[in-house]
This record gives sequence, structure tokens and C-alpha cells, in this order.
Amino acid sequence: MTIKYQGKETTTNATTVAAFLESLGVKTSEIVVEYKGEILSDAAALAAQLEQGAELNAFRIVAGG
Repeated sequence: MTIKYQGKETTTNATTVAAFLESLGVKTSEIVVEYKGEILSDAAALAAQLEQGAELNAFRIVAGG
């Protein structure tokens, strides 16, 4: 299926958000996920089913001073 990840069309065989991110080597414990315009909690982000044409963004929260 084709989804839009970080603004770019991407083809994947993954069926969940977690599986897709892990296939890219992204550590899901270190990010916040926006899927179809909504920020998802950790549990929801990992379990969400990917849908054809959906938009997915991942953000790493960085603290500093």
C-alpha cells in the first residue's frame, strides 16, 4: 500500500504503524506519532492499522537547556 510519511509518498507492506516505523529502524519508544491528523498515545500508535493513502508523521521530543 502507499502512505504519506513525513510528507513523502512511501510504499509499504506493513499493516500497523509500529511495524512500518520499525521497518525504517525508528525506535517507537522515543517518538510521538501523528496519524491521519491526530496525535496518538503510545499504545494507540503502536496498534493503529495503516490505511491506503493515510498520512503519518513521527516526531522526536528533545529536551534541552
